[in-house]
This record gives sequence, structure tokens and C-alpha cells, in this order.
Amino acid sequence: MKRIIIGLLFLLPFLMVAQGHKGNVAECAPMKDGKVCYRDTVQVHDMKQLEVFKLINAWAKKNYGKDVFMSNVNAYQSKGIISLTSKVELLLNDTDKTIIKYKMQIFCHDNSYTAEVSKISYQYDPNNEKKYKNYPAESIIANNGKGNTVAIVKDPKLFCNATFFFVEDLFDDLLSAVNKE
Repeated sequence: MKRIIIGLLFLLPFLMVAQGHKGNVAECAPMKDGKVCYRDTVQVHDMKQLEVFKLINAWAKKNYGKDVFMSNVNAYQSKGIISLTSKVELLLNDTDKTIIKYKMQIFCHDNSYTAEVSKISYQYDPNNEKKYKNYPAESIIANNGKGNTVAIVKDPKLFCNATFFFVEDLFDDLLSAVNKE
């Protein structure tokens, strides 16, 4: 019962963010060392590092280990690190879309884990001619979209908000996997 209540308390901020899906976010592109990097540290009580690692590794293999052309998973049990890369289609609005590529690293500890999503890039073709070009996130969404240097991206805030909500959903999925314990 105690774990359920704690789990619900952890989910509350995610549920509140999810209600604003496709809305605007004040800080949609956090930076670390000059690169866009989303970070989430979660406390999970009464779990050793190995238990946290096994739950997250199972989630990563289930969600990212099936198609080597779209994603891959590397797990380092002795270090408590799970690293995955993936690319998915990201809907920006009713008509625009992009392919987002990213790296997610999860650092497992006793009673906690930290997840980081970084090395984000977009494959974008606004004219839908299948002529995608790669753009690092920093060139579009840095400074919450105000640092956009890509001329064909007319609404960088759209990229910024969509990326923020996509990453929040990733963090929510990860939290759900750990709480299923």
C-alpha cells in the first residue's frame, strides 16, 4: 500500500504535465554543457541497484530491443547503466512531422535512478518530398526555440514543445515500468 501511494505521488506531476499536452512550456529545452539534455531523477524506495537495473533493462529491451534499424539497447549491469538510442516519428501538429533521433542513458542506483535524454536530432522535410536533412536539436530549439538557425523551420517553438512532451512521456513510461515491481 505504501508503494502505491508513493508511486501515485510520483505520477502526479506527470499527469499534470500530460493534461497540457500539445500546449506551451516555459522551459522546453533544458541545456547541459551547451547541448539540449532532459534529465529526470526519481527516488524508488526499498530497491537495490540491481533490482532497479533489472526492471529498467526489461522495459528497455521490450520497447527498444526489437528493431535494430530503429533502436538499440546496451546494458552494463556492473555499472548500473542502460543506454539506448532510437528514432521515431514525432508529430508536431496536425500537418507537420519530423523524425526525432535521441540517446537515453539511465543510471541505476540504490533507491533511485537518473534518466537523461540527449544527442537529439531531427530529420526534417517540411515539403514531404522524402528529402530529409539532419538538424541537431541545438540548432532549432536552443533557448526555447529563440536560437533557431535553420531557415526552413518556421516555428521552432513547435519543435521545442513537441520534444518536451515526447521526453516527458518517455520518463512517464520509465517510471511506470519501475513502479510495476
